[in-house]
Amino acid sequence: MRNRSTRMLALLLACACAAPAVAQDTEHGDPGHDDAEDMGRMPVPRLAAPAWDKESLELFATLPVQDGGRVKPLDTMAQFTLLALNGSRTLRLPSGEKRSHIEWLLDCLFYPEIARNYPCFLVNTGEAVAALGVPTHDKKRDRYAYSELQPGRAHMLELARHYESIEARNRSSVEQQILDLAHNVFRFEELIQFLDFARARFTAAEGSALAAAITDPQGAVTSELVALLDRVSDEVLAQGDTMGAEQVERERQVMSEVYFQQLMPVMTCAQAIACIPSPDRDERQWYSPGELPHLALDQGQPRPELLGLLGHFEKMAANREARLAAGDDAEANAALDAAFVEELRGFRGAVIPEAEARGEYDRVPLEVFFYRAKFVFYSQWLYVLSFVLVAISWLLPRRRIVDWAVSLSVWAPTLLLVAGITLRCIIRNRPPVTTLYETILFVTAVAVTVAMCIEWINRRRIAVAVASFLGMLGMFLAYRYEIKEGVDTMPSLIAVLDTNFWLATHVTTVTMGYSAGLLAGAIAHLYIFCRLFGIRRDDIDFNRGLTRMVYGVLCFGILFATVGTVLGGIWANDSWGRFWGWDPKENGALLIVLWGLIILHARLGRYIRDLGIHMSAVAMGMVVAFSWWGVNLLGVGLHSYGFTSGIGLILKIFWIAESVVLLVGGFVWLLEHSGSRAALATLDPEDDARTA
Repeated sequence: MRNRSTRMLALLLACACAAPAVAQDTEHGDPGHDDAEDMGRMPVPRLAAPAWDKESLELFATLPVQDGGRVKPLDTMAQFTLLALNGSRTLRLPSGEKRSHIEWLLDCLFYPEIARNYPCFLVNTGEAVAALGVPTHDKKRDRYAYSELQPGRAHMLELARHYESIEARNRSSVEQQILDLAHNVFRFEELIQFLDFARARFTAAEGSALAAAITDPQGAVTSELVALLDRVSDEVLAQGDTMGAEQVERERQVMSEVYFQQLMPVMTCAQAIACIPSPDRDERQWYSPGELPHLALDQGQPRPELLGLLGHFEKMAANREARLAAGDDAEANAALDAAFVEELRGFRGAVIPEAEARGEYDRVPLEVFFYRAKFVFYSQWLYVLSFVLVAISWLLPRRRIVDWAVSLSVWAPTLLLVAGITLRCIIRNRPPVTTLYETILFVTAVAVTVAMCIEWINRRRIAVAVASFLGMLGMFLAYRYEIKEGVDTMPSLIAVLDTNFWLATHVTTVTMGYSAGLLAGAIAHLYIFCRLFGIRRDDIDFNRGLTRMVYGVLCFGILFATVGTVLGGIWANDSWGRFWGWDPKENGALLIVLWGLIILHARLGRYIRDLGIHMSAVAMGMVVAFSWWGVNLLGVGLHSYGFTSGIGLILKIFWIAESVVLLVGGFVWLLEHSGSRAALATLDPEDDARTA
């Protein structure tokens, strides 16, 4: 059977070189036609596509696809694609209407002529658009439609190719924006051209066997053409002796032209969404519709189940064209929607059982629920509310009900955050920390939990205030990180990290050390500024309580940082054959341990006391920030897989701010030290003797 398939493919390939090539931008998958000319001819009947019914949206949202090396819901792919292009998961049209990410994606697939006019490309400065030679908006930072950018597309791709050869750190802001915009335009074009194969009709030269086999006057659809190519090529091979060499050559030429000049260009565009599991259940790869013609003929004859999947796409695309033509005819629209859902259910009925048999679908609905629940978003605003309540509570007299209300306001978003982290672990079947984004969530959760435990012990309303502030700050950073990167925050792991044991031990332990170091530094800020402004200067219990908090949290952090660093060495020895290699990330972890040991020994030797401990804790926060994020910016070493663009400026601002806090602490020490000397100088000898 496979030999027969090989002969058929060889029959087509024999004339590939002789057949005239189709003009095509292979890098960007754009078939050879003038888009500008098409845009001038193409009428735009509506500002927005017809509304999608809830059932279709739900069926598409929970459709499994393979993207970024893992199987996920189409809903997840849609939201991060729109987030990368638009800077938001929701698209706002000029009319004020909003389209969700899944509605936007379906509009791109089924109504591309309308989606071209959606303002979905966020551009931070008009200079990047002006460089393309197209008109800019009045607002410096605004969103543009593909139809607006399309006239400058050729120039944009030319600039992008040039800028891509420049090292990232040497690109200007405008150059980076043009490069990002080119990538986003390419991603958008992949979507609006994805179903071109489902709308295409194919014909063959008159008088050929293939033309005789195509019975529809409008031409054959994709699924029909694939079956006909196999059947006709089989007939040509069988009748080769009776047809004559010249006729066989002509038939081969006709089929080659149809295959390479008509079928392949549209199938090349259908690569953006891998929504079809491999027929071989032992193979983890999923395929896009563009790869189905080859798969359908892989066993030497058209595979009905694969051709049927192409047929579902063709019928759904035809249905949406009819839906657009129906306008406001409610009865016709209802019938078309029902037929569309039926085809969609047919496609899901062929795909999802295969995904379930491979164990790749069970967590897809859970992931849809996770993102719809918006754990991070709601916890962020609940932390803001808790911080406001904490601030108000400082103005109120001490009452148990107030303390309970404040504690509850902090625990509520913390439990919401912990629930989100837990669901992420279940969805990915991984420990809680595998990416830089997840370190933000975990560090925040641990820091807030430890602070609330401290508050439960001493009940001074100090730790709870720090907890609400750190929670608010951590969730804000997580949200901004997600917006900035615009990529799936639950990606598949690179090979060096693909081990749940070491992720659960080394990575989790080290991250807990990060949490404690940052928490100690945050509490130390209160002590330093209270000393500066003379707040509760004579309250010995208050000052000693803060010092005990910081010292205890530092000890907690040093313990976990040390254990985590040792475990990291053992992992390195297991993976790379050496315990220590002076890698930047290893050096960063060692710096945390060494600085912690310096603090402990300086405290035991009485080289530093209360103020010194707090200043050292602030410095610990700076060291943690360097180990956590700073070493990733170096881009070297075996741990250089966590680079995040744009974090360098934030780190510099943080380090400058913390350096100012340390200067403030030094100023407080000098002020108090000089004051104590002056007080001693005013004592008379008798008082001085009594004091001594």
